[in-house]
Amino acid sequence: MKSALRRRIAGALTEDEQKHGAQVERGVAGLSTEDVFLTATGMSAVFVAHQALLQMRQAKSVCFGFPYTDTLKILQKFGPGAYFLGNGEGNDYDELERILELHTQDDKDPILAIFTECPSNPLLKTADLPRLRALADRFGVALVVDETIGSFANIDALGWADIVVSSLTKVFSGDSNVMGGSIVLNPSGALYTQLHSAMKVVFEDLMWCEDAIFLERNSRDFMHRVVKINNNALVIAELLHGSAKVANVAYPKFTTPENYQQIMRPTADAGYGGLLSVVFVGGERASQQFFDSLLCCKGPSLGTNFTLASPYTILAHFTELEWAAQYGVSANLVRISVGLEPQAELVSMFQAALDAISDA
Repeated sequence: MKSALRRRIAGALTEDEQKHGAQVERGVAGLSTEDVFLTATGMSAVFVAHQALLQMRQAKSVCFGFPYTDTLKILQKFGPGAYFLGNGEGNDYDELERILELHTQDDKDPILAIFTECPSNPLLKTADLPRLRALADRFGVALVVDETIGSFANIDALGWADIVVSSLTKVFSGDSNVMGGSIVLNPSGALYTQLHSAMKVVFEDLMWCEDAIFLERNSRDFMHRVVKINNNALVIAELLHGSAKVANVAYPKFTTPENYQQIMRPTADAGYGGLLSVVFVGGERASQQFFDSLLCCKGPSLGTNFTLASPYTILAHFTELEWAAQYGVSANLVRISVGLEPQAELVSMFQAALDAISDA
């Protein structure tokens, strides 16, 4: 089962798998199943990737953009620390270059790696990967991209990154009954040989055999599910975007779209993924009314086959709401992972929740 999973993630398929459309080509020359490492969870993938990098050199990293909360904590607490550029756009690129330049001086250790999410959770911002790649090459640092939200069905992150990590718990599985993660090394990267050697030192196969069985089974229709989720989420994002009650919809089509589109797979099936976040004109009251009236499952995960909503900031940053707010993560934000339900049902459900928001 694990071999089948690694093939599916690498795009190195058997003839039978190709016939059933189980996966897409990753578009990276020389990529094989030997470059794919399976972990117990998505956060394990981030942790192990960071530990592999630290095997090469003990140095600080840079977290570019506002990530899922545990990613930043891993970089800050398990090693020499990290710089945090939480806006992930605008002047943060100049600040990143300044930090990289600063650490080339004699009394500083060079930066180890740049970590970013494409798109980010929960603000759905996409970094300018070609720009980050150019900086990584110039200063000799690794570029690590978490593609969980975009997924390799929609975006080509591996073509720009040295390491791509992902949570297989999410849309890759879809059934919300198993956890897993993956690390993929780019064989075309300048650091590939060093990274592969480092992974041999730090990697331990901790994915439970029955988890692998469920992940393999669940992911057989991964590509087909992603296409439907893309289409459903686009309709809901546009519905919310067009409402006068909505202050902002964070969604890759509306949020740093030029960065997302330049790494979007050049296929008709590629889309913007199933995740979006919404903030309302009426603030906390409107968010509560919308959330309480939205007749879908409520919970903190994403990428499920069923639509799932959560008061994300309250769950992930309850003890640091003011800190999160300075990076645009509102305490009133509602994060929505759109599922596979019939599109007409979804539109009706979301319109009813919008209608439940009072004017006063």
